[in-house]
Amino acid sequence: MIKPHDVYYTYGKSMSNIGATTNKGKNITVFPTDDVCLTFREVLRKGSTTVTRSETGPKPPPRHKMRQYYRIKTTAEHSAPVEIRIILPPVSMTSARLKLWRWYPKAERWEDITRRFSKKYHLIIGETRDRLESMFGIT
Repeated sequence: MIKPHDVYYTYGKSMSNIGATTNKGKNITVFPTDDVCLTFREVLRKGSTTVTRSETGPKPPPRHKMRQYYRIKTTAEHSAPVEIRIILPPVSMTSARLKLWRWYPKAERWEDITRRFSKKYHLIIGETRDRLESMFGIT
């Protein structure tokens, strides 16, 4: 069983309200959904953050199959980086290492932003250095 305090451990970080509110401050962690956690290095202006899951999105990177798409948007003004943590459904232990990708629509390309993957906690962690308003996907 996944234990949220193990997965969402945020020592030394300010917690914003559970939900979509993204408060102003440094090291702000928000939980827009029960399976997605975002940590902003600095939020300069309060806003709201949303996550929408989808089965469809841009064509996956070559030799990959997209398991899940996430559209993440925020109205909060923030600085980079932003850490993205997603709890996944149980993954077969024989599965290859999963990756978290970010879609760049102007360049029409995916970029691997994966930092860690934990089979034990069914957790994937990535980091983006751009404005958090994009499509993300897990392969």
